[in-house]
Amino acid sequence: MAGKERAQGLYECAQFAMGLALWIAIGFCSPSGSLAVIHDPKIQIWGLGAGSPWALLGLLLAASFLAMRFKFGMGSNNYYVSFDISFALVALFLVSPAAGAGLALLSAGFNYFDRLRREEAPRRVIRYLSLGTSGNRLLRIGFAWIAYSAAGGSIPPQGHSTELWAALLAFVVYVGVNNVFFVPSEYLRRSDLKQFWREAVTVDLAYSFTICTLGYLLSIVAIKIGILSFLVLGVFVLAGFWLLSTLTKTQHELKNRVEDLTILSRVSSAASSDLDVMPMVESFTRSLAQWLPADGIGVVFYQRYATTIYLVQVEGEKSRSTYLPEERRFQYDQLPLSEPSRRLGERLFEFLQPLETAPFMIPPSVFGLPLLHGGEPFGGIVVYSYQSEVPLEKKQELLELCAQSLEVALENCFLHLQAIQDPLTGLYNRSYFLYRLEEELSFSSRHRAPFALLMIDLDDFKAVNDHLGHAMGDKVLHRIGDLLRRTLRREDVPARYGGDEFIVLLLGCKEKAAHEKAERIRSSFATQALPREEAGGLAMGCSISLLHSDHLKGEQDLPTLLRKLDEALYGAKQSGKNRVIVVQ
Repeated sequence: MAGKERAQGLYECAQFAMGLALWIAIGFCSPSGSLAVIHDPKIQIWGLGAGSPWALLGLLLAASFLAMRFKFGMGSNNYYVSFDISFALVALFLVSPAAGAGLALLSAGFNYFDRLRREEAPRRVIRYLSLGTSGNRLLRIGFAWIAYSAAGGSIPPQGHSTELWAALLAFVVYVGVNNVFFVPSEYLRRSDLKQFWREAVTVDLAYSFTICTLGYLLSIVAIKIGILSFLVLGVFVLAGFWLLSTLTKTQHELKNRVEDLTILSRVSSAASSDLDVMPMVESFTRSLAQWLPADGIGVVFYQRYATTIYLVQVEGEKSRSTYLPEERRFQYDQLPLSEPSRRLGERLFEFLQPLETAPFMIPPSVFGLPLLHGGEPFGGIVVYSYQSEVPLEKKQELLELCAQSLEVALENCFLHLQAIQDPLTGLYNRSYFLYRLEEELSFSSRHRAPFALLMIDLDDFKAVNDHLGHAMGDKVLHRIGDLLRRTLRREDVPARYGGDEFIVLLLGCKEKAAHEKAERIRSSFATQALPREEAGGLAMGCSISLLHSDHLKGEQDLPTLLRKLDEALYGAKQSGKNRVIVVQ
């Protein structure tokens, strides 16, 4: 554990220690034997014989374990309410206060082992939460007992009016102590304290009143009417708990189903909003992050029939969408994209190199699942939270449905890309580029929006094919596509114009910025398109002609612009290659 999670564990242990200390103090301050023996000899004549206290405690312990099975959620704070405390209060009133506290601890221990068996959370998390819950039970029952005794409440209870005021005071103390000692835990869990207090008033108060009232009434029935009536009433109470728990659980499941369907509908709508890959995936990821209890979501995938790796990550208000360099492909191939798991989530999170990595650590709550096409993985989704105990695994079914929606949307995007994309470089093809250029010319003439055109021709590319082979030539062209994607902005339009010639449309770009970008492209091509260790002594650069919209005068048709770019590019070749020439 680290940071606040470690502090929370320490506080839960301290809460348990405070509870034990309180009961030790009660034992020292109480009259001799008052915490360990039956308070009223009349309990001996219920037909249970001399061992009636132990028989009664056995019945109450069994009832407590059954009641602990029927839990009621507390809403957004991940707490639950259990009616086993009612039977602990019966033990407190009819046997002894120590017996009541012990019964509450035993049922809390039963819950601890039950949660371990069902593996609801990591063992250490369950352990310190159970310690905190046990300590809180000792504290609230102990302080309530002190308040009840100080107000003149009788043991066993008789139901007198003066005693009812003592019971009411004990209830107020019980609820107050319960919530006050949970506040530090809520703060350390980084939960919404306003929501906690709202639920304490609207949910916990009603449950606590019912729990305490039942404990008091069951004790009155046992004293005034007899053990048989007590047993019958106890069975009815347990049956009521079971029915109410089942109805509450069903209502909760239906509510979750409706929420999941709503989320799926909105996420699917976001996934079908665009045929451009990056904007579509970012819209999908942001929509999913809005509805899941997660701090961030990352999506990593590659395009089939190509080697481009895409990465989209949304974390709060921050996001990034990028293409990964070819060098990351080996690391990507090591990802365990087999089945949904926490391990896959951890590996995907490491692969993302997240938005905030100082210091780098795997979040305490993380879950990953693969993206599949025809049963074969081509990417993965990671959902993570920096808070512990966020049940992301319970959202697996919803995440799988959302992933299917993304898979269909990506397939549509990839089919669209096949029609407009050059398969070797991954850039746009010539026909799509000319279509986009005509649109931009029309938009620029109406709105006076600046743009720039770069025409790029590789220098000495023929020598690469002749001396190193066409396979190396294809590898160089693929690298150039990767370099352009990483150098340009998302709104820019790079395309393979033909052979070893490329063209780029820079949208909303000033002339100075366009010239700087052209120089950056020229420099990256010279050093990275054909690395020295693979060049075999060859050198390769590129010549670039640049045309900016500021130099356009009057109506300019598309063939004229392309002719000017081509003539300037020819001039760059004639004047020494590996340079940028601006069309005036």
